[in-house]
Amino acid sequence: MLHVLLPLPLSLAAASPPPPHIVVVGGGWAGYTAAEALSADPACKVTLLEASPRAAGGLAGGWRTPGGRPVEAGIHGFWREYKNTFKVIDDIGLDADEVLGPFTPSALVSKNGPVAVAPVLATAEASTTAATTPDALLELLRRASMPGADPLKQIADLLPAPLDTALLAEFSERSPLSLLDRASGVGLLACWADFRQEDADSWARYDDVSAETLFKDYGGVTDPLYDELVAPLLHVLPMGPGYDISAAAALSCFHVFALQSRGAFDVRWCRGGITERIFRPWQERLEARGNVVLRGGARVSGIAPAGAVDGAAAVDGAAATATGGGGLLVQVLGDETPLACDAIVLAVGATSAARLCESSPLLASLPATQRFGELRGVTCVAVRVYLQPAPRTTGLLGGSHASTLLPPAVAAAMRASPVTVCGPEIGGMAELSEAGFCVYDLQRMHDEHAAGDLAVLEVDFYRAERIADVDDDHAVARLALEAAAAALGVPAATLDPSLIVDVAVVRARRAVSHFALGSAALSPGLRLGEGVYACGDWVDRTGHASWSTEKAVVTGRQAAAAVGRSLGLRAVDAQVIPAAEDTPQLAVLRKISAALRAAAPTGTALPPPAPWAALLKAVSSQR
Repeated sequence: MLHVLLPLPLSLAAASPPPPHIVVVGGGWAGYTAAEALSADPACKVTLLEASPRAAGGLAGGWRTPGGRPVEAGIHGFWREYKNTFKVIDDIGLDADEVLGPFTPSALVSKNGPVAVAPVLATAEASTTAATTPDALLELLRRASMPGADPLKQIADLLPAPLDTALLAEFSERSPLSLLDRASGVGLLACWADFRQEDADSWARYDDVSAETLFKDYGGVTDPLYDELVAPLLHVLPMGPGYDISAAAALSCFHVFALQSRGAFDVRWCRGGITERIFRPWQERLEARGNVVLRGGARVSGIAPAGAVDGAAAVDGAAATATGGGGLLVQVLGDETPLACDAIVLAVGATSAARLCESSPLLASLPATQRFGELRGVTCVAVRVYLQPAPRTTGLLGGSHASTLLPPAVAAAMRASPVTVCGPEIGGMAELSEAGFCVYDLQRMHDEHAAGDLAVLEVDFYRAERIADVDDDHAVARLALEAAAAALGVPAATLDPSLIVDVAVVRARRAVSHFALGSAALSPGLRLGEGVYACGDWVDRTGHASWSTEKAVVTGRQAAAAVGRSLGLRAVDAQVIPAAEDTPQLAVLRKISAALRAAAPTGTALPPPAPWAALLKAVSSQR
């Protein structure tokens, strides 16, 4: 029998399947990185939704006031080990030296006054020398014995970070720290060596211990060392008092910012607003690809599977087909039709993810999200104050620019650095009882302000609920000037509110990840459930040894890689640069620690306290 094959009508022919559609929720570092990595594959479509209508960059971003003055939601640093972040800047096509200023020292202030100036430690030569092999250690020993060598520097080269920083830091003559106080920090080495940044068991052991207990009861640091050095750093890095920060978070944070390599504490600052300098060209690059749509002012109100009821809006299979196919639906506040997609990447903060779970039965039903309601956030307040100019002070150190229009007494107090890191309880101010903060002279950091005719001072407060509750922006500005004057040790009249020309206040309530006791147990992995992924600085804490912006970038790439594997995408650009390997000194300590742990009784939690810890505790209780 002869069979004649006739062409099917076009309406019956098999249609080409639509390209996979991925929705990224959140337009900060994590969200943009995920969109960048995914859209490198032209076979997919990416829609990025950012709730803020004002700017790209999410919490890290900024905008301009109606008068044209730049505003940011806080100043963000770029530490030496932010290698994946620096690669992002390079991939955008930006020159890092044009976007970022030089590595800058930081001045540290406690409730008792100036503590020290942390120097910029790593040079190109030092970075090469401080390799992760025993040969590097031998080379340092050889250099230490050479005639004419600086003994202090050579000794510092032999010490593991951050002891090298402590040795070379320029401690204030007014600091109450004695040599014995500084030496007491050696007791922390056992826990530092025992805690492994990318090991789940390490996080579990230290997660339910407070940072204050770790430093005082196990490390045996003296009260002066804790008050002068540890407390200020805890209040501005993990952003909380030691009793409310987990030991795991403290060790992780200090490892990334101080311990993992020589010069890890060295930091660069953007030469202007991050949105204008980084995110705007990044957005242009993404949109030029043709398979990326970026929407500002798009607040997600719910996520549901196709055919489910999401909130008050019924969405069925027909609606899913009409919006492009896919098994998940994303409802944007104000949109009549939900977005259909094949995968969702949540690139939002922990508390935002928890709120989204409350409105999305799909998310709430996932095993990974069952404890999201316990996630907490830190409230931050950024205050930018434009002041009447004083006579210009020149010859200042440490920034992109060497002069300022701030009052001469303020310029003198900040001579060594345009950045002052401040602990809690400054000046006896009630609002600062638990709030740390940083003071920035933006004329020495931002190109635009350097050429301006006004002085520009920024004060960023962390754990600042009491300050955020002050509704009057000018009252907050007056408080910021008072805090800055107290921290810098200048009379309050030097920064009198009458000098204010303009002010901008940004209140970010519970928006920054709070690494409280037990928080690591709440941290999800990259995959929350079928088609749902997450990234951000609070996600996958036991993964890549990074923190803050770098952690957001890394998890953004890792989430994109997971989505790509699930959807069969072959060209996702999700390569991650590994974190720095242990220094030779730390590697030796880790071997000793591993041997001791192997010999310890089963179930042993933390290493034994430093021998002098119990003695110090007894003396303190007697006092």
